[in-house]
Amino acid sequence: MFSRVSEYIDQYKMIEKGDRIAVGVSGGADSVCLLYMLFEIGKYMDINLIVVHINHGIRGKEGSLDEDYVEGLAKALKLEYICFHEDVPAIAKVEGLSEEEAGRNVRYQSFFKVALDRNCNKIAIAHNKNDIAETVLFNLFRGTGIKGLSGILPVSKRMYGEKSYTIIRPLLCLEREEIELYLSDNVISYHIDQTNLGDDYSRNKIRNHILSYAKDEINSNAVSHIVRASLQLQEIDRYIDALADAKYHELIKEDEKGALYFDIEEFDKLDIVIQKEVIRRAMMNLAGKLKDIESKHVEEVLSLVHKQVGKMVNLPYEMIALKEYSSIRLYKEGYEELVDKGLGPFNPVTLEIPGQYYCQNIHMILEVSIIKYDKNQSVPKNSCTKWFDYDKIENTIVLRTRNKGDYIEINDSGGRKKLKDYYIDQKIPRNQRDLKLLVADGSHIMWVIGQGDRISEKYKVNDNTTNILLMKLINAEDYKK
Repeated sequence: MFSRVSEYIDQYKMIEKGDRIAVGVSGGADSVCLLYMLFEIGKYMDINLIVVHINHGIRGKEGSLDEDYVEGLAKALKLEYICFHEDVPAIAKVEGLSEEEAGRNVRYQSFFKVALDRNCNKIAIAHNKNDIAETVLFNLFRGTGIKGLSGILPVSKRMYGEKSYTIIRPLLCLEREEIELYLSDNVISYHIDQTNLGDDYSRNKIRNHILSYAKDEINSNAVSHIVRASLQLQEIDRYIDALADAKYHELIKEDEKGALYFDIEEFDKLDIVIQKEVIRRAMMNLAGKLKDIESKHVEEVLSLVHKQVGKMVNLPYEMIALKEYSSIRLYKEGYEELVDKGLGPFNPVTLEIPGQYYCQNIHMILEVSIIKYDKNQSVPKNSCTKWFDYDKIENTIVLRTRNKGDYIEINDSGGRKKLKDYYIDQKIPRNQRDLKLLVADGSHIMWVIGQGDRISEKYKVNDNTTNILLMKLINAEDYKK
C-alpha cells in the first residue's frame, strides 16, 4: 500500500525535496496512517514534518486522550508537535455555524497558523476515497454544479493572509477499509472518534446510512465508482473553467460602486454551460465565497435574461440580480443607497456665462462660454464638446435632472418627444432616469448629457447662427492639473 501512496504522491507532484509540511493528526485511523506514510517518505527525501493536533473541546476526556496519544506518537517519531485548544461549540454559537462547519474552520485556521509560524510551504490532510464519495453526495443533496460533484482535489491552493499554501491529500487513492487494514497489519494503534459513529452531523448520516447501504445492497464498489465519476467531472470542470474564465473577463464589467453587470445580447450567444459558469463566478466574486451559492441561484439569475425589465431576484449574502434594458446587474443590498449618495439627484444650478461647474454625478467640470461663429469651422462631433445656437435660447439655462413636463425636439420641423419617452426609447433603466444630468432651457431639454450625445434639434448650429454657446465637459482630475 505504501507504494500506491508513493506513486500517487509522485503522480500529482505533491512532495518535493526541502518541503516543510504541517500534518493534521487527529489520532484517528486516517491521520495516523497519513503520518506514518509521510514519515516513511521522509526517510529517503529531505522533508520536515510538523504534527498538528486540535482539541475541539467537544469530547471531554476522550478528546484529552486523543491529544495525549498524538503527542506520544510525535515524540516516538521524534517530530515537532503543536496542539491547539479550541471551544468549537462556543465558536459555532457565536458565528451561527454548525459544530461540524465551525470545527472545519478551526482546523484549517490552525494549520495555516502553524504553516506561517514554522515556515511550512505545505499542509497535509488525511482525506481518503470515502471522503470524496461523502462530499460528492453531500453536495449533490444540498444542490451544486459540476465543481461540487468533482469531489476533493489531491492538490489545491489556499490563501492565508498574503501567502499561498499548498494543501496535499496523499491518501485520496485509498478507501477507509484499506487504511484500517494497513494499520492492523502493521500493529499501529489509533483512536476511534465516537462522534463519527453517531448521526449528529450530515456527513455522518451519509457515511453510516447512505453509503453503507449502497455498498451492502447495491454495489460493493459504490465508493470507487463515485470517486471515478468525480475524477471524470474534475477533467470536464477544468475544461469548462478555462472557457468560462475567458468569457468572464470578456463580458463581466464592474461599475464605480462595485456592482457587476453584463450585456444580455453578448451573453445570450454563449452555450448554456458557459453561461451558468460565468454567472456562478460573478456571484462568487461579488460575495467573496461560493459556499451556499447553489445551482438554483444560478438558474434564478439566468431566468432574468428573458424576463421583463425591472425584475429582480434575491440571492445569498444579500446579493440582488436586476434585469435592466440591455444588461443584468448583480449588486449587494445597500447599493441603491451608495448610488444615491454618489450619483443622486442634482441640485439645479443656473449657468452664468462664462463659468465652470462641477458635476458630482459624473465627476466632471462643465465649462461654458460664448464664441463667435466662423462659417468655416466644423461643428464638434465628440460627446464632451457641444455647440448650441445661443440666440435661440429663450430662458435662463439650468443644469439639473429631469422635471415633469420636460421634452426634447427630435427633428428640424419642431417635432417633440417627452423626455420620459426618450428615456424609454434609449432603454435607460428606470432607477437611473432621475440621475441623468440635463442642460435645460425651461422645460425644453437642450442636452441629455452622456446619453447618445443627444442635443435638441432646435439649438443646432446652422448657416444663420451668429453666436455659439460652447459647452465642454472636462474630467475633474484633468481640470485640476
